[in-house]
Amino acid sequence: MKNRNMLIFVVLSILLLGGYNMLMTRLNPPKPAVEQVQGPEPAQPATSAASPAAGAASAAPGAPVALPAVDPRACVSLRNDTLNLTWRKGDGALVQVEWNDGTKFFPEAKLGKDGVEISKDFPGLAGAVDVRFDGEPDVAAGPQGRTVSFHSAQGDRLTYQVPDRGYVVSMEWASPRAASLNLLPEPGNPLAVAGLGRLFSIEPNSIKAVTWASMLKDPFFSFLGSKRKVLPPASRRLGMDAGLDPKKPAQTTHYFAAIWDASREPQRITEGTAGYLLAPEGSGKVSARLYLGPKQTEALAQFHTPGNPEEGTMFKQVVDFGFFGLVAKLLFMILKGIHAFVPNWGWAIILLTVVIRGALWPLNNKTTVQMIRMKELEPHQKALQAKYEKFGNDMAKKAEMQKELMAFYKKNGHNPMGGCLPMLLQMPVFFALWSMLNAVFELRHAPFLGWLTDLSAQDPFYILPVLMGVSMIIQQAMTPAVGDPAQRKMMMVLMPVMFSFFFAKTPSGLCLYYLMFNIIGILQTWLVMKTYKPQPVVA
Repeated sequence: MKNRNMLIFVVLSILLLGGYNMLMTRLNPPKPAVEQVQGPEPAQPATSAASPAAGAASAAPGAPVALPAVDPRACVSLRNDTLNLTWRKGDGALVQVEWNDGTKFFPEAKLGKDGVEISKDFPGLAGAVDVRFDGEPDVAAGPQGRTVSFHSAQGDRLTYQVPDRGYVVSMEWASPRAASLNLLPEPGNPLAVAGLGRLFSIEPNSIKAVTWASMLKDPFFSFLGSKRKVLPPASRRLGMDAGLDPKKPAQTTHYFAAIWDASREPQRITEGTAGYLLAPEGSGKVSARLYLGPKQTEALAQFHTPGNPEEGTMFKQVVDFGFFGLVAKLLFMILKGIHAFVPNWGWAIILLTVVIRGALWPLNNKTTVQMIRMKELEPHQKALQAKYEKFGNDMAKKAEMQKELMAFYKKNGHNPMGGCLPMLLQMPVFFALWSMLNAVFELRHAPFLGWLTDLSAQDPFYILPVLMGVSMIIQQAMTPAVGDPAQRKMMMVLMPVMFSFFFAKTPSGLCLYYLMFNIIGILQTWLVMKTYKPQPVVA
């Protein structure tokens, strides 16, 4: 029975973890195949520096003056203490954002080792629709930062205010012709968003999110009638996951976001120029703020209009804690509380493991006691089963045997499912911790000891996964041996090998948690085995 309970736990864990991993791999393939799409290719960013004098030849708004043509591939960049922003000069689209550690927010055209195209240039945020900017952009210094302005001979003007510090950019769009900006375009080719995760619209009490892959590729069950998803409903607050890690080709976690908070709601367009089009109001102007920073609850909560801090709560929904979100948030609160006293995330995870294992101590005690008790009852159970072997597959006799067996268990106060249920009750905690460690920005690039320089990345030398497998073997060897010896021997090797293989690609912070969980479990098993007093068997 112990092996059966353990087998149920293993099968459920492998199915859930493996299924999730396969789904994420399908939605975010490491090397997507090239898809032929009709239409113009996105412009290739070619960064060029701009100077404050670049707008000397700019035309006054509304004055149809002939201006020098702009290379549609040319770009202009501005940098502050946190960001390096790059715009395309032709339409003013923000085509790239680079964090101060070199992390790029959006894909760029790239070929694989075999020469196959694996990504295209991201189409850019807030590109002007049916507008051609002329001349060089104006770049000017101000009291709170610098501005970059794009302008056309017809009087259209797109201006960005970039602060000297921080990652919230202001945008203003003026167009006498009421031309639109495409705040978040939907590209025609999935390679233009290769590696990116979700696109979402935010309301005060909800967030509607879909993945780029689910909109740009046929679903797995398309043969059953499933269809591609469409853009989320329009909202004043729109955003997308961002941040590409070149060391994670099959990336499913994104620690950054690009979020718009516009002065009015854009129009959602699902065909043709697909995306969210923002046009000026009657005044001919419209504005928006753009968050280009980490998916960190404290930072997101500060992204609110001046004087309205309560608005910041809605943006915290961008941090996705998964299906067991409430449990994950609670675990993260505990983890942050520990980190306030232990300023190392690795040691904080170890102490969190102690807290969780302590909370689950009674359940794990019960599981171990049930295993020991099952060992005591096993000879009588086998004798009862042997008595009915002569009846073969007679279903009536099998039911009679099962009834007699359950009566035997009841006499001895044993619940055959008592060892399985505590393990199942721990699964929400495990999956909540899984999603939490994958979601929080605080663990990004967080070092621990020696070779573990990033708890959000896999162990580069696979030391933790191997130690985790060894600890599982030790723990199983300590527990009472019941059931078929051959099956037990197979499980003792198979389960640790499968878990070690699976955890080899997971964040090292999760491996650290699971290893410490097993080590404490070994100690607990030893204590239970040492203090357990054999109980009589009632036949």
